[in-house]
Amino acid sequence: MFAQAADGPPTPLVGVYLSFDALPESASVEVMKRAVERLLKPAGVALAWRMTDDNVGTETFAGLAVLRFKGRCLPTAPGPVSGFGEINVLATTDESHGQVLPYTDVECDQVRKALAYVPLGSRQRALGMALGRVVAHELYHILANTATHAVEGLAKASQLLPDLVSPHELSLDGRSSRTVQDHVKQH
Repeated sequence: MFAQAADGPPTPLVGVYLSFDALPESASVEVMKRAVERLLKPAGVALAWRMTDDNVGTETFAGLAVLRFKGRCLPTAPGPVSGFGEINVLATTDESHGQVLPYTDVECDQVRKALAYVPLGSRQRALGMALGRVVAHELYHILANTATHAVEGLAKASQLLPDLVSPHELSLDGRSSRTVQDHVKQH
């Protein structure tokens, strides 16, 4: 339920279960995981990554998220880029009666559109980074149990596709990090 940090108090351990319609390249998945961990580190949580098929129901966690990656999470040709002002839904997290549920669908075919902004040889890493930013945003909703968005940063309501693959780091603002941290510690 907690991960022991070498230099501090135990950190709440969150189980993140993944399933894919089509298994992506492991390099993209590893980049995604590292990006999510880096983005959520200020919120004071540690992540335990698992495949849903490997769940035997014996592990306990301070929090839980189940992510289903729909479509093709591959660094192939991104397809047509959206028109100016068009909104693409990159992921959705379920809600019921005002409660955020720990189930998210990530729309890989929509996320792949961000790859139009990077050179062909950089697309595998860029896909992992874009998926990481989308997943971190959805984990913010799940772990903070809120459907609200921040004014800026990773928790704001929308991002531009080029920002998903930009070398400039997105981050949770301080208030969003504290909201996640407070909610996870309560459980």
